[in-house]
Amino acid sequence: MTTVTVNDKDYDTNNMNEEQQELVKLLQQNAITLNMLDHQMQCVRAIGKVKSEELHQLLNATKKA
Repeated sequence: MTTVTVNDKDYDTNNMNEEQQELVKLLQQNAITLNMLDHQMQCVRAIGKVKSEELHQLLNATKKA
């Protein structure tokens, strides 16, 4: 038995019709996509932070030279 939780209520996917099962698949794919996008945003932010610090260090090194 596979269950899915919608609005804090569990539903057995074996008792769902084809349309309901397709919506479950769509929602699962939606969650996967959101997680991937969140990961990508975290990576972009981290790279931005590193490159910003790198630029800061280079600019300060130029002033000292």
